[in-house]
Amino acid sequence: MKILFALRLYSGLEDSVINEKWQPNGIPTIYKLLEDLDKKHDIKVLLMHKIPNEMQYSKYKENHNKTILFKEFKGSFEVISSIYSNEHRLNKYKRIREEFFHFKVILKYIIKEKPDLIYIDNANIWSAGLIARIQSSPVVFRLLGIYPYITKLSQNKLNISQRILKWLIKAPFSLVINTNDGSGKSIQGLFREAAEDIKFHGVDIPKVNKNAVAHKININKNKLVCLFVSKLETYKGCLIFVEAMIKAMQQGIELHSIIIGEGSQKKNIETLIQKEGMGRNFSILGNIPHNDIFYYHSISNIYVSLNQLGNMSNTNLEAIKFGQVVIFPRALDNETDNEDIKLFGEKNILWIKNPYDKLGLISHLEKINNNRSILSSYKSQILAMSKLLPSWQERINKEVSLLEGIVHKK
Repeated sequence: MKILFALRLYSGLEDSVINEKWQPNGIPTIYKLLEDLDKKHDIKVLLMHKIPNEMQYSKYKENHNKTILFKEFKGSFEVISSIYSNEHRLNKYKRIREEFFHFKVILKYIIKEKPDLIYIDNANIWSAGLIARIQSSPVVFRLLGIYPYITKLSQNKLNISQRILKWLIKAPFSLVINTNDGSGKSIQGLFREAAEDIKFHGVDIPKVNKNAVAHKININKNKLVCLFVSKLETYKGCLIFVEAMIKAMQQGIELHSIIIGEGSQKKNIETLIQKEGMGRNFSILGNIPHNDIFYYHSISNIYVSLNQLGNMSNTNLEAIKFGQVVIFPRALDNETDNEDIKLFGEKNILWIKNPYDKLGLISHLEKINNNRSILSSYKSQILAMSKLLPSWQERINKEVSLLEGIVHKK
């Protein structure tokens, strides 16, 4: 089976592309699928570099296309640069031109490669919707969570841009696959054709090789250690996390915070920490190899997520699978909030009112600081719940079966 992938150049794959060495540090739901399919199928992967918006960050700066042959893959990868690769932000009209440029590139490869299956992610929604309407090869549209711009398309009053997007997502896709990377919402009813919700990501916990970890941290044993793993973007709550940690320490709670991730807010975070004279209380590690994250789980007491888009991210599920005590925000809408409580349990998680609730976060830290036995009771509850999470191989097997089934129907 010949499969053409058209995907965004995700930040978790940028190091691999820049260094031309396979070392993904994020987006396991994509890279593990590629690794598995490459073993028995003929894959071609197009990674479309898009100029980031104000909620995104990219360190990829090259302004030309390049082909990469990773030794771990039989199939090839090609990075397709943006036509605006020298610009930092794009207005609406340039963004549309960038999308049509990528559409033409993808279409050219379809004509050239004649794939049995075309797999396009939600970052390339224009290409996905157009290609599904104009050619006969089956198109799989891949969503990584239901984002607000999609849920708004169910409203009665839509502007011109929203009408176009609605037309695009109503294209005759052979399959729409969603994993709840953020929203926790279902795609049932949003799309015209077959839709498949995959509730959980797979989660594997590797053995932690403490000697192989690059960044060793010396932390006073009396301190509570809080771990934050995320893109350093505003919607992920990174600044709110830092502000809450600083305020907690100013109130006398002894803390050390470990922050893993890159993003546009990194400098703002560092400036805020330096301004408050708290440099010794934070370790900002940037992007690190995925498996190394579990070492930092092993030396942390609490994992905190303040993601405004939801609680179903892979980093959150990994924290649960590890048996970490977690602090999550209640969702901003009732539908998602009810789904979160149903999945995670009211008493298994240390909940705060919403992603902006600094006082609630500090209150949990104060209670734990005064009574460390709280940690062991929550840890046992989390470990019991973690048994519900599938392994990555189980999760990937399900998606591979869906994709192979489409081609076999032809």
